[in-house]
Amino acid sequence: MTLLWFALACGPKKTVEEAPKVGWHQEETWTLACFHPPQYDAMLEMERRDSWQGSMEAMDSQWRGERGDGISVGEDILDQIDYQFSAYPQKVEEVSQQNLEKCRQVATGQLSKDDWQAWIKGLPTQLTAGECRTNFLDTVMDTLSITTEFENSFPICEGDRIRISGSIQDQYRISDDTEWITIAGNQNSSSLGKENLPCNTEGCFDGMLILQFTDLDNRVTVYPVGGELEFKAPRDGYISYGINDDTYYDNQWYQRGGLIDHASVTVAPVE
Repeated sequence: MTLLWFALACGPKKTVEEAPKVGWHQEETWTLACFHPPQYDAMLEMERRDSWQGSMEAMDSQWRGERGDGISVGEDILDQIDYQFSAYPQKVEEVSQQNLEKCRQVATGQLSKDDWQAWIKGLPTQLTAGECRTNFLDTVMDTLSITTEFENSFPICEGDRIRISGSIQDQYRISDDTEWITIAGNQNSSSLGKENLPCNTEGCFDGMLILQFTDLDNRVTVYPVGGELEFKAPRDGYISYGINDDTYYDNQWYQRGGLIDHASVTVAPVE
């Protein structure tokens, strides 16, 4: 009787709940490991914010192909994702949870790796869907590089207006056997129809200052700038600038005695 009363008093044995998986984990039947983000809602605010960085780094390592599981995405896409995460780190929570679900589906044969990678490549568009908080608001002052392709990349929102201009007196040439030119380009050598050059439409000249616009779907448009151009972004995307050339190793600035020309470039928002 005493034993019966003791058993009834103790009641049924409680089931011990399994702790949520956090970090890299692979079930026995899975074909690859997946990153399990922490339980963000259970964290204190500072701990929660600190966890975003770890989740970003874990996903980035897999997306770059560092885990050797067949998943690999281009550097340009990852740079755009990283920019969005840097600007709005709270978006890491939703993306890391969605990424875990995609990974589970691939690991269990319900989704192809190509489909997972297509989802990753679509994140720049997904992360900015319905909003653009990367308006071009600050003036950028820089020195033009004539030995690299397009340099720098600045986010811009649809409808933003900017003015890009440069110092017109500084000279350079784009090969040893060409004349000295400025950012206006070689006015005696139109680039119209020259498919080897990035700017090959009406108004383009060899060696001139040009502007490149890349939207979030990686569609690229190049505009002739010369001394100045006012540009209105047709869609959300990124702008960069350079000179209209296809080889850069033989470009050189004009030198007078010990002084070497260097053209300045200014990109400023238009009120």
